[in-house]
Amino acid sequence: MLKSLMYVVFCFFVSLFSNFLFAKSFVHQNPTIINGNFGFVEGPVWDKKNKRFLFSDIPNNKIYALNPKTKKLSIYDENSGYANGLDFDKQRNLWSARHDRKLSYQNEGGKKIIVASLFNGKLLNSPNDLAIKSDGSIWFTDPPFGIQGYGPKKAKSEQGFNGVYRYKNGNLSLVTSELKIPNGIAFSLDESKLYVADSSNGWVYQFDIHGKKVTNKLKFVQVTGSKGSKPFVDGIAIDAHDNLFAATTGGVRIFNKKGQKLDFIKIKAKHVSNIAFGGSDNKLLLVTAFDKIYLYKML
Repeated sequence: MLKSLMYVVFCFFVSLFSNFLFAKSFVHQNPTIINGNFGFVEGPVWDKKNKRFLFSDIPNNKIYALNPKTKKLSIYDENSGYANGLDFDKQRNLWSARHDRKLSYQNEGGKKIIVASLFNGKLLNSPNDLAIKSDGSIWFTDPPFGIQGYGPKKAKSEQGFNGVYRYKNGNLSLVTSELKIPNGIAFSLDESKLYVADSSNGWVYQFDIHGKKVTNKLKFVQVTGSKGSKPFVDGIAIDAHDNLFAATTGGVRIFNKKGQKLDFIKIKAKHVSNIAFGGSDNKLLLVTAFDKIYLYKML
């Protein structure tokens, strides 16, 4: 019995020491900070063709472009539909989850096409964040933020729940309505897992993907930020090593695919909202944080 107890204690300290020994920082600690009289920035995405980041300024109804080399800002879209989450598909259409209660895309010619605003004949709440699967399907969260004052006007929810949806080729289907405030969304690298952040309790949930449906809902990680803060999570992203980056209070928390904590990037901002990777070598990390952009070089 004593030997067993000593072995357990030994394994605990080996694990603790190993985590300390192999802990590493993921970014250089002196980011470039971009100010642009923003209202609330969100939804960053890397534009590979044009070698720039795009991001949303929700209350100002705009999408901006940022050249990471020159740090020059330009307006990409003057009337974004109060866009939040952004992503490119294989045809280089820019998809937008919009707080005016719509899902749309803009083609390279600049034409916008609204593909969804209703589910079962009722208006969506406020499409918020999205992820595009390799089969071309668009998966997005639909919390109530846009109809609570973070969109063109306040309104009551017609759906009666806050869902996660899948859209493809004109078909919109409900993936799950189990989460209270679904927010950030991402796929594992092999697309076998769906991760969805719930801002109501700080949990990132993991689901198994089976075609159009998900099963086996699991609590993957509960995200906490700066010391003393309550669990909270906003946008999430998966890097090239299947690590999960989660925007939270006071910074970005990083976990490996087993849910173990790897790093915390401290950011002094009112609200850290989302993350995107980019650059020609994928060594840039852009973080949207209330009214500022933080651009890091990754190690």
